[in-house]
Amino acid sequence: MNDENQIGQVHWQTRSAAWTATAPQGLSTDDTFSRMIIEGADIRPGERVLDLASGTGDPALNIALALDGNGSVTACDLTPAMLAKARERSVNVGVPAIAFVAADMTALPFADDSFDCITCRFGLMFPADRVAAAREALRVLRPGGRVAYVVWGPYEENPSFVALRRVVAAVFGEEEGPMPQRHSLGAPGLLTEILDAAGFVDIEERELRYRRPVADLDDYIGRALRRRFMEKLDTLDA
Repeated sequence: MNDENQIGQVHWQTRSAAWTATAPQGLSTDDTFSRMIIEGADIRPGERVLDLASGTGDPALNIALALDGNGSVTACDLTPAMLAKARERSVNVGVPAIAFVAADMTALPFADDSFDCITCRFGLMFPADRVAAAREALRVLRPGGRVAYVVWGPYEENPSFVALRRVVAAVFGEEEGPMPQRHSLGAPGLLTEILDAAGFVDIEERELRYRRPVADLDDYIGRALRRRFMEKLDTLDA
């Protein structure tokens, strides 16, 4: 593992405590993004599906339900702690068996042509070499298979991220800082360029817009703060 990937692993290991603490015990209360990627990838029962950057189990859990017991899902993530939470959630939901594999998406431990479909929800922004990550996905995808990546759009068009980040910076008397890496593929065409460079064909890039209803604003904001700013919050009194 190179130094850049080691830095990435340390980063996500540090953040995994916040993510596992704030993950739902069962299915997500809002599975819109998971349904988007399942429909976009046209996932069907009987297929072998690999979910990259699976984190605490989204969208792997929804994919397993969509397969309806016919097919297989492999949830792959860089961080074992995240996958442990995903496994716990899968048991709580009672979905068919999911395989959990901790691995770097730029060096997957799978044979060539292993999967009918590959999904990656909000993960491709983070590898140091995104083309290498996409090329590795292509390697393990069977000829004629399908891959679906979802990446965050422009920073300023995602107010739930912008507002929290600016408020936290103001509270701590800090500069907001540069745009988060989360939004580094937000400009139209960037994702297509990566997939084209990796060797994919028949590439289609779509803009997906979504306004999320929030039933419990305190819970939503609280979980978002813990996920993104836990180290800062730990320095505050009640």
